[in-house]
Amino acid sequence: MTEFSSDLGPPHIRALRLVNFRNYREAMAYFGPGLNIAVGENAQGKTNLLEAISFAISGSSTRTSTDSEVVLWNADFARVEGRVARPEGDERKIAVGYAPGQKKRIKVDDAPEKSLANYAAGGAGVRAITFFPDDLRIVKGAPSDRREFLDALLSALRPTYANTVGEYAKAVQQRNHLLRRIRDGYSSGKTLETWDRKVSDLGKIVLEGRERAMPHLDRHFALSMRDLYGPEKAAVTYSGTATPDDYSEALRTAQSADIERGTTSVGPHRDDLKLALGGVDLNVYGSQGQQRLATLGLKFAAREYARGEVGEDPILLMDDVMSELDERRREYLAEYFLDSSQAIVSTTNLEYFGAETLGRSRVLRISDGRITSGATAREDGGATGFRRGA
Repeated sequence: MTEFSSDLGPPHIRALRLVNFRNYREAMAYFGPGLNIAVGENAQGKTNLLEAISFAISGSSTRTSTDSEVVLWNADFARVEGRVARPEGDERKIAVGYAPGQKKRIKVDDAPEKSLANYAAGGAGVRAITFFPDDLRIVKGAPSDRREFLDALLSALRPTYANTVGEYAKAVQQRNHLLRRIRDGYSSGKTLETWDRKVSDLGKIVLEGRERAMPHLDRHFALSMRDLYGPEKAAVTYSGTATPDDYSEALRTAQSADIERGTTSVGPHRDDLKLALGGVDLNVYGSQGQQRLATLGLKFAAREYARGEVGEDPILLMDDVMSELDERRREYLAEYFLDSSQAIVSTTNLEYFGAETLGRSRVLRISDGRITSGATAREDGGATGFRRGA
């Protein structure tokens, strides 16, 4: 491996190789700290590039739960390899590959990573906060969208939380199955005690994790919205069906009604986040513009919370974030991205960025699944260590 200076700054992704990923047959991209701008017309691969970076960093797509969708049409597999610069002065080599019908393969410095949860919680050496236009569903969509946002954030910080969320969902499914059997006369109500205890124990851990995070997210969300929107007070609060302390009792109280319905009515799987601006519920009454800014505000709050928890700044992957904003907000975002450890932002129009911003940024041009990078000769000259066909 090529030696690097020990002064590499905060963690950031230096290079990425894509093979059979979405519309990329094979491509290389090089990035620097600070702001990187991926520019190109629509449907050329800008969003796919950001997705590939997230895929390499977390081991999963942020746009789909079906891994086969990331595989290039008529290809047998998809693979993304990356190089991550670390503050310690070293460099981490990461690779995530997927072939339909096979188990996903994840490697860190050529060693297999067996746990996706561990890898997603910082195993790549860097974490990412993403924004895609579809993320507006976090604010305007169903409660499940907001729960998914919160659980994904906490899972990226603690693999034990990710495992608990998964086990809790399975336990609720088993309890629901048993509730329906009791309702239909195939099982006794006494058999519910075991699953009540399991659901309660796991649910308390999930609720405690969410409860710890909420004051921090609320504070950072209010600050972000003040900068993005204006002086109106913004807040994000947790709307729960039970607290960690009374969850066991809430389950017991709801037993009869749960048996009648055949479903578990209380617990973290039924909870919600409430977002308000000036006391107005953004989910119900927010305009499209307010909901878009609130989504950004949540993402920036997530970044600040993650930074406080792990002591490292996540990189920002922002798709088409500058469109639909006025000049003042674009200037604010440009400075925000320039001051980040690393931000990779896609756009169809470089005019969204001022001349001074462009002079301090790296521009990557995307066209038909090809990437032309503004990398220096030193970086293009083999420092990434990728091998063609590897």
